[in-house]
Amino acid sequence: MYQDVAQIIFVKGSQVLLAYRQNTEFLDQQWSLPGGRIEVGETPRRSALRESFEEVGVEPISLNFLIQFQDPNVACLHHVYVCDDWQGELINAEPHLCREVSWFDIEAIPDVHAPTIPPIIAALKRYLA
Repeated sequence: MYQDVAQIIFVKGSQVLLAYRQNTEFLDQQWSLPGGRIEVGETPRRSALRESFEEVGVEPISLNFLIQFQDPNVACLHHVYVCDDWQGELINAEPHLCREVSWFDIEAIPDVHAPTIPPIIAALKRYLA
């Protein structure tokens, strides 16, 4: 069994921030959301806050729960949060694990993406409507 995961959707207008993973044991060479494994004793929200700083160098000011769902490919839960306000500048804070971070229009997500992206984007569209 895998550890549960916290992911953060950074939203700017109709765009979302995605990270292109590299040198990782899971989802290598795919676009994904910033996030990672929830550590033992950590709440999903606390994990999302920690991962935001570790992966993209910012501290979320606004962090709202979006969705929780079972991963379609591995035995873990995804806890997804939306952030539309943060402190700091979004950067690629882990270049050894991420080739780049880029903004994409919600309607133009790259084809090479993590399998969890479609249900998350669908939930985000409902959230933003």
